[in-house]
Amino acid sequence: MKNDARVRYTIKVCKEALLKLLEEKPINKITVKEVCDEAGINRATFYSHFSDCFDLLESIENDLLSDFEESFKYINSFDVTDLISAIYDMIDRNETVFRTLVFKSTNPAIIRRMIDAAHDRSIAYWRTKLKKATESDLEMLYTHLSHGLMHVVAEGYCRYPKSDVIRFVNSMVQCSAGAFE
Repeated sequence: MKNDARVRYTIKVCKEALLKLLEEKPINKITVKEVCDEAGINRATFYSHFSDCFDLLESIENDLLSDFEESFKYINSFDVTDLISAIYDMIDRNETVFRTLVFKSTNPAIIRRMIDAAHDRSIAYWRTKLKKATESDLEMLYTHLSHGLMHVVAEGYCRYPKSDVIRFVNSMVQCSAGAFE
């Protein structure tokens, strides 16, 4: 059990170090030595868990995506109050990661991965509810709503009250989906 705690600690400090360094410069300019210095570990310890800084970043993104996937259980109606609340809770739990990889980033890769992760479940649900929609309609509706929802949440998180974001997104989803009911 002692080793497990040490491993968790090492992985945690590596992730925190990389996130801190990402606030100063892009991933392709960060070295393993810088991460190790910031984390207070040696390179051998780093390499026992990650192959390079990109691998470490992918691990951070995968953790975030796993947490995001928990919100999928709320894809079961066109009232997205619970879904948006779950996403806000996920952002609150991962604030440093979001601040660094989503809010300050010019690279939309993590948002794209989140949108892709929710695709199949959303389309499957909509297919059962939106009888007038063709497959093309469902795909375009998903593109419209998922990109809009993620960007409204990401940009609105620090700018607007959560209740305003939920109200706005709910009305957009209701209007968009209503065309196919």
